[in-house]
Amino acid sequence: MSPTLRSSILYPLAEARRNPSQKQPASHQAQALSKLRSWFGERAPVHGGILVLPTGGGKTFTAQRFLTTLPLSQGHKVIWLAHTHHLLDQAAHGFGRVNLTGGYEVGHVQGQRTQLTLRTVSGTPEHGRVNQISGSDDVLIITLQSLARALKDGRQRGLNAFLKEAQSSGLTVIFDECHHAPANSYRKMIEALRSAVPDLSLLGLTATPDYSDERRKGWLKQLFPQGILYQVSPQRLMAQRILSRPRIEEALTQVEPQLDAAEFRAWTSTHRDIPEKVVRHLAQNAGRNALIVQRYLEHRERYGRTIIFADRWYQCDALVTLLRDQGVRADAIYTQQDHDPGTTEGRNARTQTDNAAVLERFKDGHLDVIVNIRMLTEGTDVPGVQTVFLTRQTTSRILLTQMIGRALRGPQFGGTDEANVVAFIDQWKQHVNWARWDDLVEGGTEEGDSPDRQRLNVQYLSGDLVSRLARELNSGEVNTVPFLSLLPVGWYAISFDAAVEDGEAQEQQDDIETVRQLIPVFDQDLAGYQALFQEVALDSIDSFADLIVTPEERDLVADWTRRFFPEGERLTRLDQDLMAVLRHAALNGVWPALTAFEDRELYDVDMLAGKLAFEQGLGMVQIDQTLRAEYARSDRLWQTLYPTYTLLKQQFDHSVNQRLNRPQEVASPELGQVGELPESPEVPSEIKAAVKNRDRWCLCCHREGQRLQVDHIRPRYLGGTHDVENLQLLCAECNRSKGTAVMNFRVTRPQGLEPASTPVFLRAFAGDARNSDDLEQYLRRAVNLHFGCAATAIVVIRQRGTNLRRWSLTLHQGNPPQGLESLLRKVVDEVNSFRRTERVTEIETIDVHTT
Repeated sequence: MSPTLRSSILYPLAEARRNPSQKQPASHQAQALSKLRSWFGERAPVHGGILVLPTGGGKTFTAQRFLTTLPLSQGHKVIWLAHTHHLLDQAAHGFGRVNLTGGYEVGHVQGQRTQLTLRTVSGTPEHGRVNQISGSDDVLIITLQSLARALKDGRQRGLNAFLKEAQSSGLTVIFDECHHAPANSYRKMIEALRSAVPDLSLLGLTATPDYSDERRKGWLKQLFPQGILYQVSPQRLMAQRILSRPRIEEALTQVEPQLDAAEFRAWTSTHRDIPEKVVRHLAQNAGRNALIVQRYLEHRERYGRTIIFADRWYQCDALVTLLRDQGVRADAIYTQQDHDPGTTEGRNARTQTDNAAVLERFKDGHLDVIVNIRMLTEGTDVPGVQTVFLTRQTTSRILLTQMIGRALRGPQFGGTDEANVVAFIDQWKQHVNWARWDDLVEGGTEEGDSPDRQRLNVQYLSGDLVSRLARELNSGEVNTVPFLSLLPVGWYAISFDAAVEDGEAQEQQDDIETVRQLIPVFDQDLAGYQALFQEVALDSIDSFADLIVTPEERDLVADWTRRFFPEGERLTRLDQDLMAVLRHAALNGVWPALTAFEDRELYDVDMLAGKLAFEQGLGMVQIDQTLRAEYARSDRLWQTLYPTYTLLKQQFDHSVNQRLNRPQEVASPELGQVGELPESPEVPSEIKAAVKNRDRWCLCCHREGQRLQVDHIRPRYLGGTHDVENLQLLCAECNRSKGTAVMNFRVTRPQGLEPASTPVFLRAFAGDARNSDDLEQYLRRAVNLHFGCAATAIVVIRQRGTNLRRWSLTLHQGNPPQGLESLLRKVVDEVNSFRRTERVTEIETIDVHTT
C-alpha cells in the first residue's frame, strides 16, 4: 500500500488494520476525545461543537483519531474544510502514516468498510477538482471556497451524489479554523450542507475562539449550538511540559528586497505571501545564506537539533553545503515539485524514499540540521527539535503557525522546555503587514483576547517614519509638518477573511488568508472616520464581507476617501486602510472602536528638540548624552520607533534645523527708529558659484559630484555671514553630520573657533563595502568631523596583498592622534558589518601616522 497521488487515495482497510498507528494521545488529547465521544453520542436537532487546542496542541491528530474511531467506524462520510491547500495536505497526510515505518491512522477504522477513499479538492494543480468528486468517496478534504462555490452552483453531480449517500450513511463535517465560520459565505455554506443532510455533525477546530463580538458570538452559537466541548490553554500545556515555551529571536539581515512602488501596490491587493521575484532574490543571495549559517554556528550548542525552513531547492542545497563545510551534520528534503522538471536537477530530484531516509536520520540523531521547503509543516512527526529557523518573513498566518508548531513539542514528547524560533528580518523599505507570532506563542484561548485590546505594535509605523525621514534628508527639503502629526492618535484593530488572488499562478488555488491589522488613525483623519461611521449604514456594506472585493466596491471606497478625508501625504495608504475597516465592519456588524495611543506626546521629537536645544540651551555633547539616555529608557518606545539611535538623532537634528530655518519676522520700527534689516538667509547665487569654483569637491570627505552644498563655517544662528571666507563646499552627508557646529574644513588643523574638539555622532556606512572611494570618504568624514577641520592628509585602503586587513591613516601636523582609538574602532566595526554580509575580507585595524 503506497499511495502517491495527492488528489485521491484508496486505503485497503484490511492491511491498514493490521498496522494501525501506535501514536498515543497525550493526557489533554485523551480528555478531549472523551468529551468528543460523549458529544457524538448525544443527538440534537442541530449538532455542532468546538474543540479548542492551542498551536502545537495537536488539533489535527485529535480530530482524526476521533473520526477514525467513531464516525468513520460507524459508516459516516466525512468532509474536512480548511482555508488553504497546505492545510488540506496536512489533513490528508494525517490519515495515512507519518513515515515509512509507522502505522496508518485509518487502521483504527472499524465496522463493515473494506476500503476507504480519500479525495483532496482545491484549485491547486496537484489536487483534484470538484467535478471529480464521487458518491463513493468516504473522506472529502476540500477548501472552503471550492465547496461554497459548488454548493451555490448546485450542478455538481458528484458532490450531489456524495451528499445523497451521506443522508443514509451519516455525515461528519470538520471545520478547521472555525472561529471564522460567522463569515457570510461560510454560514451559507454550512446552512446548505445542513439542508442537504439535516442530521450532520459539525465539529469546529480552533486555537483562538473569538467571542469578543456579540454578533459573531450569536452566529457561532447558531452554527455550533453545543459550544466549546473541550478547551485547554497553552499555559497549562507548558506547565505540564507537553508544549515548549517559545523563545523568539529576530536576526536582522541588512538585505533590502527590491520591489518598486507599482509592484508593491499590485502585491498588497492580492493578500498573497511575498512575490516570487522577491523569494528568488532572497533565496539566491549568497551573503544572506551565509549569514543564516553563521547564526547557527554562533549558537550551535544552544540551538541543538534544528529545522530550517527555506524557499527553493537551490537554497536548501546552498545552506546544506555551507553547514557541512563547517562540520555540521546537515541534509535537506524537498520534492520534485520544487524543481523545474526541465532541468537536470529536476529530473534527478529527491524521491519520497530519499526524503524519508533523511528524516529518519534526523530523528535517530545522525543529523544536526535538516533544511526543507514546507514539507515539515504538514503534520510530520519530528521529535527532539530544539530550534526552528524561519529564513524569511511571511504574510501567511497559517504558514507561520505551521512552522512554529514544529518546535513546540515539550519534554513529555521528546522535546525541550524551551523552543528557539529564529526569525530572519529583511530591511523592507515599505510597510508590510507581516504575520506576527505574538498571538501564536503567548496564548490566547480565553475569552478576553479581543483584537481591540492589543497594544499598538509601533514597528508598523517605524519603517514608514524612517523612510519619510530619509526622503526629506536626502532631498534637502525642510518639511514643516509637525512631527507629532506623523504619530497616530490611536488605531483600529481589524480582522477579516480574504481570498488569496493568485496573480502569479496559472490557476486559482482557492486559498483564504485571515488578515489582521492595526490601522493607524492620524489627527487629520479621525473626523473623517467618525463622519463615515455616522453616515454609512452597516447594512449597506454587507457585500464587503465577501472574500473577494469587486471593482464596484473599490470605486465606492475611492469615492468615500475623497468625500470624507482631506488631501495630503500620509505614512500609509488611506484607501487601503479604509477598505480594511469596511471589510471588518461588514463581517462583524460593528464599526471598530478607536484604541488611543497612550502617552503619544512623550514621543514628540519637535518638543524634545525645543526643550534641549533652545529652552535649556544644551551644547552638542550634553544634547548627545541626554538624548542617548532618553533613547535607552525601558519605559519608552523609542527603540521600536527608531531601530537605531542614529535614526532618532537624525530626526532630532532635523527638528532643530526646522526651527532654525523658520522665516524670521523683522520687528516693526518703533517711534520712527528704523531697525537694521537682516542679511538674506540664503547665500546669493554668485557667491555660491565662486565657492564651488574655488573648492570643487567636498572639503571634508573629498567626494565629487553634483550634490555638493555651500555651508557656513560659522552657522548663521551664531552670527556667521555670507562672506566667502566663511563658506565651504560640503557634500550633503558631511553637511548633515556637521549640523550647527563651527567646523572649518578649509584648514588642516583646529583654529580654536570653539572649545576643543566636539565628539561627533558616527553615521551608518551607506556606501559599497567593496568600493575604495566610498570607504576612504567614510573614514575621512569620521576623522575630519572629529577634529573639526581637514585633519586627514592621506588614507590608504588596501584591496589586496599582505596588508589587506590593515588600512593606513596619516594626519596633518597639529592633530594629535590620542583619542582616535574609539572612533576608529567604530569605523572598523561599521564597515566590517557590511563586508561580512558581502563576504569581503574584514579589516583588523587602521594604523595612524602624522606628517
